[in-house]
Amino acid sequence: MGSINAYQTTSGKRYRATFRKPDHAPTQKRGFTTKREAELFLASVEIDKSRGAHIDPSKSRALVGEWLHAWMDGRADWRATSRERARGIVVLHIKPKLGGYPLGPLTHGAVQA
Repeated sequence: MGSINAYQTTSGKRYRATFRKPDHAPTQKRGFTTKREAELFLASVEIDKSRGAHIDPSKSRALVGEWLHAWMDGRADWRATSRERARGIVVLHIKPKLGGYPLGPLTHGAVQA
């Protein structure tokens, strides 16, 4: 799990949640006004990690277009024809609409639109 620590600011008492990312690197999120908010955040992170759905906020700023090319290059199970077809779809259809969109706020609705 993680831990929650209080700290003092000029605005008053705030809380910091410290936890480990799925790669076991330590990280923190701070600025919670109540301990309950920090606990709920920490619980949601742990649930996401257990489901394999945790998204590192620093990586979520990557753009869809950049990520798609890295993802396609990492697919060793595709034949050359499949790779070229997928690359064509990305270049013609996905990149013009979503290429500059960050991964973090990407939603199903945005993709459908």
